[in-house]
Amino acid sequence: MTYPKVSIIILNWNGLKDTIECLESLKKITYPNYEVIVVDNGSEGNDADILEEQYKNYIRAIRNKENLGFTGGNNVGIRKVLEEGKSEYILLLNNDTIVEPNFLDELVKVAVQNKEIAIVGSVVADYYTKKIVFTNAKIDKKLKGKIKLDYLNLCKDYWETEIAHGASIMIKSEYILKYILFLDENLFLYCDEIDICWRVKKHNLKIVIAGKSKIYHKESQSTGGKLSALSVYYVLRNRILLSKKLLNFKEQILFWILFIPSRLIRVFEWMIKGRWNLIRITYFAFLDGILNKKGKTSRKLN
Repeated sequence: MTYPKVSIIILNWNGLKDTIECLESLKKITYPNYEVIVVDNGSEGNDADILEEQYKNYIRAIRNKENLGFTGGNNVGIRKVLEEGKSEYILLLNNDTIVEPNFLDELVKVAVQNKEIAIVGSVVADYYTKKIVFTNAKIDKKLKGKIKLDYLNLCKDYWETEIAHGASIMIKSEYILKYILFLDENLFLYCDEIDICWRVKKHNLKIVIAGKSKIYHKESQSTGGKLSALSVYYVLRNRILLSKKLLNFKEQILFWILFIPSRLIRVFEWMIKGRWNLIRITYFAFLDGILNKKGKTSRKLN
């Protein structure tokens, strides 16, 4: 096996404790040729100072003056790596993960097998229960990543998927440059893996999951959970934005036919539960998506 260089990019935003736990797990990995870049995304405290001091011989730190979102923050790290031109692969790893010692060996082992492989992802388990929560997923007609747990796949070295989990996604540097596969900064947060995986497939490249590469993820840790106002807003708005970007006219019609009833059902559920703030957020997400308002919202979501 060859050992091409991998640049691991970790985005930190007010998540010092999680980032430290992630870095401690990375220090135990067995792959011999990698670097770790921590991009501090305008944290409010002194996260960057603490991380640089504690890991000065292990990480490179990049400090963003403001929160550029998941997409913009990661793109800063990606551009830095590409400018230097020393890494064959770039791995975007969520700071709210821990990894198994062989996770990177397995990602690279799969990546080098086929030139058509542009993205390799990991199997994802829940941090708290250790239960596997992601093996592969499809993009449905509503532009939602629909997870399908296929435990039989775990016997394989790798398998194809339509989407890799955004918590651990390794991209071939050559293809980022050739096909401009940066994260879409119009999205700011969420749905970025749907977008980039869709674009990769349009170039007839492969997205695969490495069956023996496993990470443990604290889902939506930095945004307050799946049903936080932040999550609800950006997921809904961005799916509308992506419908305009990725779908043809007929596909857009089908998107709305399926999307609106599903949202009405969810709003009705929230009415019963008294989640009035989420109903308000849903309205703003629809409005901003239709009006094509991109990037970081100026609305108060809480």
